Amino acid sequence: MKNLVLTEIKGIMELLQANFWWILLLITVIFIFLFKNIFMRPDAFTSKFEAEKKLENTSSSILNIISEALKNARFKKVGFDEEENRFYAQSKVSMSSWSEYIEVKINTSQNETELNFKSMCALPTQIYDWGKNKRNWKKFDKELKKLMPT
Repeated sequence: MKNLVLTEIKGIMELLQANFWWILLLITVIFIFLFKNIFMRPDAFTSKFEAEKKLENTSSSILNIISEALKNARFKKVGFDEEENRFYAQSKVSMSSWSEYIEVKINTSQNETELNFKSMCALPTQIYDWGKNKRNWKKFDKELKKLMPT
């Protein structure tokens, strides 16, 4: 009886040793999802880039300019949420990521518009983005500069 129990324990230990990295990966993914849900931070541990830009001389067509800049930067699914006063879009899948979610929030005052840009990896467990989120900002900013009146 004692030998049978020892044989079972030895078999379990060998199984754990043989699959150690898979078990560690599974535990890490479960930890990330639990952390995000418990602390209600959907962007925790996910690679992201945020930038701010202030635009002077705001015009009434700023919403059209931002929408056009997102489209010209080759983002897809461009839309506008009127309640939250923000644009959203999505980048294409590439070798460096499984796509990114793009968000541009707009805060308008009397003579200035503040844009808050955020690019976040669509894959919630992607911790490193190989610079893709920052490149999304650069593409958007380049297109925005082309469309802004001088």
